[in-house]
Amino acid sequence: MKIAFYDVTSTVSIGGIQTAIWELSNELASRGIEVHIYGGNGPIRPAGLNHSIKVFTFPFLPREKVPDIGSRFQRIIERLTMTFFARKRLRENSYDIIFTTKPFDFFLPYFTGGGNLARYAFLSQGTDFFPGDRALSKRISIWLSCSHFNAWQVMSRYKRYPRVIYNGVDTAKFHPMLPDAELKRSIGINEGETVFIFAGRLVGWKGVKHIVEAMGFEAVRKLPVKLLIIGNGPEKKRLEKMSSEMGLNERVVFLDFVPHGELPRYYSVADAAIYPSIGDEAFGISIAEAMACGKPVIASHIGGIPEVTGNDGSCGFLVSPTSPDEIAEKIVFLACNAAARSRMGESARLRVSENFTWKRSVDRLLDEIKTCL
Repeated sequence: MKIAFYDVTSTVSIGGIQTAIWELSNELASRGIEVHIYGGNGPIRPAGLNHSIKVFTFPFLPREKVPDIGSRFQRIIERLTMTFFARKRLRENSYDIIFTTKPFDFFLPYFTGGGNLARYAFLSQGTDFFPGDRALSKRISIWLSCSHFNAWQVMSRYKRYPRVIYNGVDTAKFHPMLPDAELKRSIGINEGETVFIFAGRLVGWKGVKHIVEAMGFEAVRKLPVKLLIIGNGPEKKRLEKMSSEMGLNERVVFLDFVPHGELPRYYSVADAAIYPSIGDEAFGISIAEAMACGKPVIASHIGGIPEVTGNDGSCGFLVSPTSPDEIAEKIVFLACNAAARSRMGESARLRVSENFTWKRSVDRLLDEIKTCL
């Protein structure tokens, strides 16, 4: 079997979709399947990439250089420009299946020509619907989704119910470990402090400002609590200013982007993770990675997140979106209850190990592929 993953962002940015592409590719390649990855001209290649995987990159027009008449228009043009350069290689390589992750690439079957016998699969990691996508979707023959929540979103749009292929975590990399003493010193974590962590891109829909707001509540200020915010993005300066104006400079620590493979070290110095998204996250790989490291999580009750965390109180807590008061309440509880943190952390690790590994994801993926070929 010969397959390709096609996504312009796979080699130019880092996030949940990109992690899924690389990890699924690694697992598939380890089973003797020929895998190629198509991305835009960019430097990103994760450490430990299976040597048999071929990566092809092509020129494209970045979305920020496209006239701003809507973000979806910008992203469509970004992808269409790469398709112009990639289509010849796609035809020549004669794939059995080509995976796309966004409706923006539904144009692909029409650009690669009638002689291309590949079947196209949509491995949905979100929505990003746009006018005309329903008509274009007729050339997609395999429908997959990363959560039941997202599957219903896809069903409501295209009248095709996808098979759910949950994303996963590399549990050999993301696992409980003793706190890194040197890292604690370098960050300025003091003895007796309870540390909460967020790691991800700092964009508005991630809801990070609500964690900062929660840190300003009087009940939280009374406790020895510290917040680590790891990542870069357009919201970073605003968050730093907000933290400073609230007098939280000693309590909220901002760190720049950390390579994916280094994140377990940072989770090791934390006691719990917070992911208060206000957008409909389809899954939440960062949440699952924190759980795999044995950390209880405070996360929004939105999108596919509850499918990852399980019931409220088992592996952490689910809070209403845009609710710093609820976040503050859960911060206080976890800061004051080490036994509860330990119990929830153990449950979190077990839940990920049993349900959200890349091996299980690929098992489901191959089962679905076999029924369609």
